[in-house]
Amino acid sequence: MIAELLQQTGIRFRHCRFLKPPAGTYAVWTDDIETDGADNGAAAVFTHNYSVELYEDAPDDAAESAMESALDAAGILYSKEDRYWLQDEQRYQVVYDFSITTKEREP
Repeated sequence: MIAELLQQTGIRFRHCRFLKPPAGTYAVWTDDIETDGADNGAAAVFTHNYSVELYEDAPDDAAESAMESALDAAGILYSKEDRYWLQDEQRYQVVYDFSITTKEREP
């Protein structure tokens, strides 16, 4: 789900981290999962709490707009942290947080 969403943005992305961060703008995402609603003893409801960290060499309004457009098109509500400078990384960072809940049933 998250990979398809991020592909729509045109931004390079990886789960967790890049071993060698690329030049330019890129994104790193994480997925914390909560379970609920046991069905026959197995979890049936999954809440995915995603965090997408957007890293920019310079402020990249187009990348942020692409991210927000993809979220909006999918009907996903999100929170966005203001852009800030990471001195150690020498990059700007913008963080998007959102949750998606799914229900899985046994066949």
